[in-house]
Amino acid sequence: MATGTADRIVLGNVITLDDAVPRAEAVAIRAGRVLAAGKREAVLALKGGETRIDDFGSATVIPGFNDTHAHSDSQGLKTIRPSLAEARSVDDVLKRISELAKAQAPGTWIATMPVGEPPFYFDGAQKLAEGRLPTREELDKAAPNHPVYIAAPGGYWGVPPCTCVLNTAALSANGITRESQPAWPNITIHRDASGEPNGQITEKAYVTLTEQDLLPAVPRFTYAERLEGVRRALPFYHARGTTSIYEGHGMGPEAIACFRELHEKGELTMRSALVISPTWASAAEAEPIMRDYLAYARGNGTGDDMLRITGVFIAYGGDKVIREVMQRDVTDVGFSGFVKSVNAPDEFEALCELAGRYDLRMNTIVSDKLHEIVPILERVAKKYPIGKRRWVLEHVSRSTPSDLERVKKLGVTVTLIPPHYVWKVAGPFMSMTDEDLDYLSPARALHELGVDVSAGTDAVPNDPLFCLWVMTTRRERTTGRIMGKNGRVDNALGLRLLTTAGAYLTFEENVKGPLRPGYYADLAVLSGDPIAAEGDDILNIRCEATMVGGRWVYGDKAAGQA
Repeated sequence: MATGTADRIVLGNVITLDDAVPRAEAVAIRAGRVLAAGKREAVLALKGGETRIDDFGSATVIPGFNDTHAHSDSQGLKTIRPSLAEARSVDDVLKRISELAKAQAPGTWIATMPVGEPPFYFDGAQKLAEGRLPTREELDKAAPNHPVYIAAPGGYWGVPPCTCVLNTAALSANGITRESQPAWPNITIHRDASGEPNGQITEKAYVTLTEQDLLPAVPRFTYAERLEGVRRALPFYHARGTTSIYEGHGMGPEAIACFRELHEKGELTMRSALVISPTWASAAEAEPIMRDYLAYARGNGTGDDMLRITGVFIAYGGDKVIREVMQRDVTDVGFSGFVKSVNAPDEFEALCELAGRYDLRMNTIVSDKLHEIVPILERVAKKYPIGKRRWVLEHVSRSTPSDLERVKKLGVTVTLIPPHYVWKVAGPFMSMTDEDLDYLSPARALHELGVDVSAGTDAVPNDPLFCLWVMTTRRERTTGRIMGKNGRVDNALGLRLLTTAGAYLTFEENVKGPLRPGYYADLAVLSGDPIAAEGDDILNIRCEATMVGGRWVYGDKAAGQA
């Protein structure tokens, strides 16, 4: 047991995830780090005259969650636009629009969140009493002197097809007429019997481009709103027990600037690792940027224990139309915070070669293209030590044992989003055999191979305990089908993937993760034991308090804390 005096002692049912002392009754903290974890009496012996003691009784204390695919900034932005979540009928929507119109000067835009219940907005229109969205004419009556735009949830939140609605003034402001045609073929402008736009625009793809393609007049988020969005997101994630995030999908310059400003002001309470979402249009344009301007993101990245910039995101695949639309204004990133980019296989390989040359860690979304990406990385790995540099494969969906063996040989790290593929959008995988489904979002198989793998929420929802439930049950949301019973992980492994495993992504495995002496005092207090809980009981566990670096950032004890 350590010696010295603790600043704070936390009492409870402690799961340390430290193999040397897996269970404890108390954790002592000094100067933001764990001083000791062990039996109650032994830890209390480290109490001094100024030591604060927080007794959580039978509640469970665990290492803080490390959400390795968080999309945290988008969660805060969802609170900036007015909500329609309480609407249960078209009349409710129209009443809300009318109230907003009365509170704003004529001509001011009214841009709202989608119809439906966040965070998913599943079947939003169908949940209204009328089973439909408001019409253009109804919106005209509710707000005769304002352009109105009710956003679609988009594929990242809901499930396509997703529809937005505009009134006549909004259609006019965006120049949408009977002749208008979208560049993105997955967008449909609906028309009435006479051929005029009826105010509804539907997008059937997961990539959302309606605003960038057709709606230039709809107000974009300002820097001040993005900053406020990040500020509001922090308590949302702390309330889930999250103490660290890794934004591997990348963040655009303005989003990174928001985190930097909050950190400079002393308001950043989340350990945040941000990957750069680049704005270049080609490998030729990328090379001088990687060589001359991104030196700060090379290697382990640059920053401190609260904010770190590390590596770049390089997209694989996608429709060239997405690139054409986004290149109109690469700063127009909407809710995502990252630049929607497209790279054909040869372009992807060229960019990976450059990243290898300039020691920039590459992050990419794999989805169901692991069999295409692995050969590319194998060729790059012959020239550069991408495994030692901890390149990251994200969002792996379907895979095969041979794919995963090759990933193991590459030595790269993997982040998985089980709620997305196993629970939310498992439809495309329903025709797979039960044996093949074991390798859908393959947390268990990767772990058994010895691959460094972690799990993130993708903000669908931003609840690590929900992600734990998905990993341990693998139950699809519409049918209840088990999506590969041998792909399930046990609770203990699932908890590790959501807490301690993510430290490897940021080269912090020697200072962050388990509640071990010398490591950051980042922890969450839960109402139940996530390892002992069975099945759906995991969903009944709630976070009661969250600590980052020895300081409470959520819960009753956080109130008024210096």
